[in-house]
Order: sequence, then structure tokens, then C-alpha cells
Amino acid sequence: MGEEVFEAKKISQFQFPSRRFGKAALALDMGKLKLGLLTKSKRTGTFVTSVGASGEARIVEDPQFPEDSFFQSGQTYKVRMRHGNFMSTDDAIADGRTMAIKFDDVDKGGPFDITLNTGRVAPFCNSPSFIAFGKATNPNSKKAEKFAYESPANYQGLVELLRRFPESYSDQRYYAQVTYTYTPNDGKKRLARFRVIPGDLRPETGLLNEEDQEQVWDLIASRPSDEQRSPSYLQDEYRQRLSDGMVGYTLQIQLHEWDPDNDPDFYFSAMHYWDQSLHPWMDLAYVTATALLDDIDAQKTSFDLHNHPASLGFVKAKNQYDYNSVIHVRNAVNSANQRTRRRSTKGKAPVNTVTYMISISTSEKAVSAATGTDDEICVTIIGKKSRSPALPLGSPFYNDFESSDTHVYKVDTQPIEEVLMLEIERKGEDDWHVGMIKLVNTENQAELDFPCYRWVSNKVTLRTGAAVLAFNEVHKELRQHRQKEIKDRHAIYKWNTNKLYEGFPGFIQEDGHDTLPRDIQFSDTSGRDFLESFLAAQTQYGLAEFIEDFETWDRPGKYVELYERFGEGEGMTIVNQLTESWKDDEEFGRQFLNAVNPAQIQRCTALPENFPVSNELMEKFMTRGKTLEEEIEDGYVYILSYEELEGIPRMNKGEDARYVAEPVCLLYVRASGVIVPIAIQLHQTPGETNPVWTPDDGWGWVLAKLHVKAADTQMHQMYSHLLKTHFIMEGFAVPVMRQLPSVHPVYKLLLPHIRHTMAINTIARHTLLPDGGIIEQTLAIGGSQVQFLKKLFGNFRLSEYNFPENLQHRGVHDTEKLSDYHYRDDGMLIWDAISSFTQSILSLYYHGDEEVRKDLEVQAWINDVHDTGVKVWPDNQDHGIPSSFETFQDLQQLVTSLIFNATCQHAAVNFTQLHYYAFAPNYPSAMSAPPPTTKDVTFEDMVKSLPSKATAANMLTAMTAVARFSEDEIWLGEYPEEHFTEEEPKKIIMEFRQELNDITSKIRKRNGDVKQFPYIYLLPERVPNSIAI
Repeated sequence: MGEEVFEAKKISQFQFPSRRFGKAALALDMGKLKLGLLTKSKRTGTFVTSVGASGEARIVEDPQFPEDSFFQSGQTYKVRMRHGNFMSTDDAIADGRTMAIKFDDVDKGGPFDITLNTGRVAPFCNSPSFIAFGKATNPNSKKAEKFAYESPANYQGLVELLRRFPESYSDQRYYAQVTYTYTPNDGKKRLARFRVIPGDLRPETGLLNEEDQEQVWDLIASRPSDEQRSPSYLQDEYRQRLSDGMVGYTLQIQLHEWDPDNDPDFYFSAMHYWDQSLHPWMDLAYVTATALLDDIDAQKTSFDLHNHPASLGFVKAKNQYDYNSVIHVRNAVNSANQRTRRRSTKGKAPVNTVTYMISISTSEKAVSAATGTDDEICVTIIGKKSRSPALPLGSPFYNDFESSDTHVYKVDTQPIEEVLMLEIERKGEDDWHVGMIKLVNTENQAELDFPCYRWVSNKVTLRTGAAVLAFNEVHKELRQHRQKEIKDRHAIYKWNTNKLYEGFPGFIQEDGHDTLPRDIQFSDTSGRDFLESFLAAQTQYGLAEFIEDFETWDRPGKYVELYERFGEGEGMTIVNQLTESWKDDEEFGRQFLNAVNPAQIQRCTALPENFPVSNELMEKFMTRGKTLEEEIEDGYVYILSYEELEGIPRMNKGEDARYVAEPVCLLYVRASGVIVPIAIQLHQTPGETNPVWTPDDGWGWVLAKLHVKAADTQMHQMYSHLLKTHFIMEGFAVPVMRQLPSVHPVYKLLLPHIRHTMAINTIARHTLLPDGGIIEQTLAIGGSQVQFLKKLFGNFRLSEYNFPENLQHRGVHDTEKLSDYHYRDDGMLIWDAISSFTQSILSLYYHGDEEVRKDLEVQAWINDVHDTGVKVWPDNQDHGIPSSFETFQDLQQLVTSLIFNATCQHAAVNFTQLHYYAFAPNYPSAMSAPPPTTKDVTFEDMVKSLPSKATAANMLTAMTAVARFSEDEIWLGEYPEEHFTEEEPKKIIMEFRQELNDITSKIRKRNGDVKQFPYIYLLPERVPNSIAI
């Protein structure tokens, strides 16, 4: 192994996947071990052959460790102990040597069991690595060398474990290799490890010499041809030694003062030993073997690590990669041994049957109603040529299928050739949401994953988790299954036919959230009723007193009375800073790059004909000594224009009259790199009553900027946010459910990012859009929201979803011309990561443009989007949605665009809202007076134009409801539902997550250099994986 490879493996060897639902895999691993699935060729994993003894243990006098009620000075206990080999039945083969002690003279139970083996460190540190070790060291396996080369820790663990020709079991050093928690009488929680050494401190024999270490893998299961020792020579020696007198040992303990918040995880790793200079070994008890156990009693004695005094315990393993899963491994192996011993007395298993293990996880969602069930559950295993009967699961006196539980069941049935599907049937009335199901054939160890992640109301047939395209299906039964799945989905996911919303993107047929298909409903009631949250916030923060007050405050600073009611939560620092800087030109310019609507600004390539701005008017505001035309040509002039607001009626109901202009605003990048506004026209048509405002116009300039912000609020809320990231996304999401089966790779890629789209949009249509709804209460165009949305959708182009293409189209891609555009810079980092991710995943399944063209399912998907999802209505421009895919790149770019918009783009326009809208003068949602027509504007005129108390209070209340994260938020790159089960896509997902972590570090480093207003909104760790608010 080269030095570079060696160093790389040293770094990577303890990097494991994050498995939010790893309980299922851990339970399955333990079930396999309990059944002895690693125990071929007379192997049972530990104590393959053994010799037992009984005797006494006495806790030391004057202990150096803190005592507890069990480990009390001078206390004595009867004990049983057993020695054996780790892997082989032959004592003359290089092997690990083992010891177990039971603090009682009983077959099972007792106050304290401890199992140990040779080696300060182990060749495994968690469940998967133990199984890999077991498979690699199986006598029938040729994988030991490969295992040793997998990582330096594997090699070291093998060298530490193996002993070759030791003289006696009694001269070895045995280590427990699991970490306990220890809480003695002083109440301070510590970590503890144990070992056993010879009482007379004899030198340890059988250690591997240098030559043996170099080829350690060759020693496993290898007895030298000229070796004369008996296969039971160690057992024989121990029996003889004990017949000659007592055999003494010392049980020792290491302790560590535990700091759960700061201690590294390696304190729990069996592959790491604790530094003896920091954690010295202390004598705990003197153990003496006084008599041999007969073979029957030795075989009957079982050891369970859960037998321990109250002062000792274990940290619960979160998943199979957790270091603490080794405790489960030890117990499972002990169970396998006991099972093997029982089988040896009960004869062979019946012929013509196979034992299958089935692991079922019930989802651990945060739900209003339980996800578990007490109903009768049956499973049918469906193969290529046969199927099992319905096999009942569960225990009659145990609540098996409870929320967040994982259980493993053993069923016996006839052999099923080439398992294709599982059928799960629930007989009863309970709701039951199933996660991952795993099936293992205990005869050949074939393991299959069946992702479910759906509600099981009656019966569901699942395929294995491997993604496959329709033209690659081999079996007729599987082709029929995917066709039936699509047919069933067409009946469930229907298009809306409500005439009111003609001119909208297509959306699912529904009559409120609770009528949606169960699998796409919110499982948490907190997400179901936006209006209820809105009203609750009014009451909670005392804003209800303002909702009928249509006056403005007498000065801008008084608006802090609203947001101060929210306390000092996250983001209030930003709001407080804005109360000081909201009028500044520099702050105005910064916000159009990095606040709520950062995709509105465009480069000005030529002055619009309807915007009569002259060089003479502008030259004093430019810093390079060039003409306005030259600055435009050089790329330092940008523009905002809100012509879409023309012709849209404003709210005007009695006292509640709201106003907003349709302005044009020119911005300029100074030589310092700071962008500022330099000219504003409040209406699209020039004229005497529509002057051009400049920074020389005092309070009139401040008021003109407020009207630009108010216009931007309408575009942000209705176009950038509601239409582009919500409603148009649904036009793609519904066809995913209608046209792509669950085994399709595009379905697997997109589902985590669209799962809540239809639910949140249904809520929005029922709370935001109706007359009297939240839009009507907050925005200047309130009452005209449906008309405005239809107009905006008519101008949508798919190219807006492609982030780099959109930057190019707006002319804002040049980092030299336009600096500190953090939305652009962070967005490009994440776009590139998502694009690389989708490219890698899709390339596993598509091998060229022709395969995309012949994939009828993905073609049906985009055709459904074209015809109905993002339909071109009369008077619409062409949206640019193709009716079919011609190339792999077409598909890959669209999938990238959808994931980006469902995650990053939505995060950028949603989670900025409370920070920038909280102080109403900074970003008004409506104005209380018409735009000025002359330049004699006073401070009082500006104040009277600010939003009314009612409008400001309603807007702030709405923002508290939408700009929040869920308690159980899933972040970008997290895929707790494992729809991809093959190793290659799982590896790609891990690489994607690592790249996102690297991006987080880059953004944090950049933000550390930002004096004010660090841009936090596209930190991947703050970007939800789907649109749920």
C-alpha cells in the first residue's frame, strides 16, 4: 500500500454514512447475527470451542476507583467463566482467544456478565464492520487480505486479535472492547472499560512475530501441515492446570471523566484504545477459577451484556454505524452461540423450508396521529415462479408496529426462487406508515431492500429498491407491476378542473388539504392550517389590536412597536440594524442583491425609451468620470422595472386604500464596488406629473425608493415566491406522481424535493388566494391576486428555472462588474453541486441520448407537464416546456433546475422575509398614499405614505407564519428515506453531502469577512430539502 493511499485510508476509515433511519438496518444486522448467518463451516463467531470453570471474584480492598453498591471494597461473588476461540474449532490455528465471566453460578441471568477477547483494539468498530470482518475471516472466504488492506485499523485489529500457538488461555490479556457508562456513588457519570490479566503477571504468549504480521491474512483458518499440537491443546492444558490448582486473574478498569457535549466519539470505538498515561488501569477484582465446569454446564451458560449492575450502562446506538452498535453485536453473537448449542441437541431443521428474516420499520415522523398499528400484519413473498402463503407477523402480546419501531421477524416457508416483490397486508382499521422493509434468506444470505415510505391502508405490493428503467425490465411480472402502479396513480392524482383557475399552472384536484392522497398530506397538523397559524400569531404577539387601524404612525421609528413584540429571536439583529440604515442608498442597493427578491435586478444595456434620463442629470452621481452611455456600455448600470403592475387594480375598500407604483429604477456600481440607486420614475409612462427622482430630492427621494420597494414586494410575493417556487413547481410535481413508477430513477431523485409541494399549495389556494384571504389583507394588489398571477404566469419562461442561464440572461453573472452578490455566488456553488449530483445519479441508468428518447415513462412525464402542468394558455407566451426529451442533457438540466428551485431558490425568497419585512419602512407591502406627482415632498408626506398599522401588522403576522423552519426539517442533501438502495447511488449521495459541507465552510468563511448583514440564507445546512411552507 503506497504512502498516499495509506494516509488517505487513515483519514477515511472512520467516516460512515449518516443513517437517520438506521434502526432498521441495525435490527436486521442483529437478527442475522443471532441466527448465526456468519457461522458457516463450524463457525459461530466466538467461543467456537470452549472450556468452563467456576470460582470466586473479590472486589479489591482500598480501591483506587470510585465505588458503587456493586463494586464495594471486599465484596465477593460466585462466578462462572469460559475460555474459547474466536473463530476456529482448532486451537492450533491462529485465532483470537476469548474469556467470559458471569458474576453468579447460574446458567443465565445474574448481576453482571462480561465478555472479552485478546487485543487492545478490535478489527471492527460497529455492526457493518463486524459483519465485514466475519465474512472476510470465514474459512471458506478468500477475502481476509482485502479486508486487511481496506484500512489501517482493520490490519491493526487483526494483528492485535490473533494469537498463534499460545501456551495457555490463562496467560493472555483479554479486553472487553466495549465502552460502558459508569455512575458510582458520587453521582458523576464516567466512561469505563475492562480487561483481565493473569494474576501472576506471566508474559503473554502467542503474540505474532514480525513475519506473521506481514502476512497476517494467511494465518486465518490455516493450520500448518506439520503442526503436531492437538486441536484441543489449549482446552486440555487449561483442564490440567486447573486440576493442579487454582488459576488466578485480575479484573481491571479504566475510567474517563465523560463530557458528552465535547468528547470525541472514539471513546466508544473498539478500534481505539485509551491512552494508559491518561486512563491508567486500576485493579477492580481478583478472580479465581477453582473448579472445572462439566461440558453440559459450560455449554448451557449464556452471557448477556445487558446483565450489569445499575451503575453500569451503555449509550444507545442510533444506527448500525454507531460505535455503540458493537454492544448489540456482542449480544447477537452470544445469542448465535446459544442457538447453535440448542440446535445441536434438537436435531436438524425440517427439509424443504427456508427461514426468511423480515425487518419492518414503522416511520418515526412527527405526526398528529400515530403511525403505528395494532392490526394483523401479513407478508407474502413473491418470486419468479412461486409465492409464499400470507405469513403473519408480530407477537400476540406485544405492540410490534409502533411509531419509530423496527422489528425483525423470522418466517419459514418453501424456497422462493428469485424474489421479485413483497406484498404487505394490513387487516384492520389503524393508520400505519411503513418505512424500510428488509428481507434476508438465511440459507444463502441474500438480502433485499424494499423501500415503502407510505401509508398502508389495506394491501401494498413493493418492489426491491434498485432503480430500473422500463426497457431494462427482465420479468413480465415486474413490467406489469409498474404499469399497474401508474394506472392506479392516474386515478389518485387527477388534474384540477376548477374554471376559476384557468390560466394557472396545473395542480392536483382537491377540496382542501385533508382530501389529498394520504401519502402527500402533511403528517404534522402544524403545517396544515396556515390561516390558523396567522390568526394565532396575531393573538400571541398582541397584533390583533392593530388590524382595524388604518392610520400610519407619526414617524418611521414607531413601527418598531410591532416587531419588538417578537423578542430577540434569530434575525432580530438584522431587523434592528435596518431601523438605522433603511433610508441609505447603499442599503437600498445591497438589498436588491441579497434580500427578499435578489433575481429582479438586470443589467441595463440601453436606457428604455420611456425613461428619459440624461447624462447631465446623472453625471454628478457617477464616480468614474465617464458618461452615462459609457458606464452602461462598461456594465456598471443596472435596472429594475415593474411594468407587470400596470393595469392591475389596487386594494380600495373604505378606509383601507392601498397604493403601489409601477416604477423604473436605475442603479449604478460605484468605483468602490457599492451599488446605489441614482434615478427613479414612479410610472412607466413619462410626463410632467411623473418626474424622474434623484438623490438630490430629499424626502421625495426617500419616498420614491419606498415605492420601488413596495412594487418589489408585489413581484416578490406573487411571482418570485408564490408562482415560481410554489405553483409552477406543482405543475412538474403532479406529473411525477402520475407518470413515473416508484422504481424510476427520476422519481427517486425528485420525490424528496416535491413531497410537500401539493400539500402546501393546496393550503395556499385556500388561505392566500380567496377574497378576504391573507394576500388581500397584506398587499397593495389585494383583491386582484388571481388576475395578477394569471398575468405573471403568461410571461413565465422555463429558462428562469436554470440558475446560471438566468444569471446570464439578466446580465448579472460577471463577478468583477457586480461584486458582493452573495445570492448569485452561493447559488452557483450549490447549483454546481446539484448538477454534478444529478449527472452522476442519472448516468448510472441512462447511457446516452437514445436511452432517454426510448424511455416512454420519462417522456410521458414531460409531455404531461407540457400539456397540463405548465400549459400555454391563450395570450401566454411559449413557456419553453418541451413536449419530449431529445437528449440526456435536456433531462439532467431540468431535474437539476427542479431540485434547485425546490430547495435553494425557495430558501432565498422565503426565509429572508421576516428579517426584511419586519420593519415596515424598510420593505413596505403597500403604501397609504398615491405616488407623488411633484417634488415638493415633506417628511410628513413621506410618513403618511407608509403602510397603515393594519397593513404592517398583517404583513408581519404573515411573515412569522411562513418564514420559519419546521421542528423536524430535513435539509438539503439529507435523504432519510432511502429510495436508492444500491451502493453506487448511496456513495454518490454521500459525496453530494460532503460537497455541501464544503460549501457551508466556504460560505461561513466569506460571511466572517462581512461586516454587516452576512448572507446566511443559502448555507446548505439552512436550506430545506423541499417546499413545506
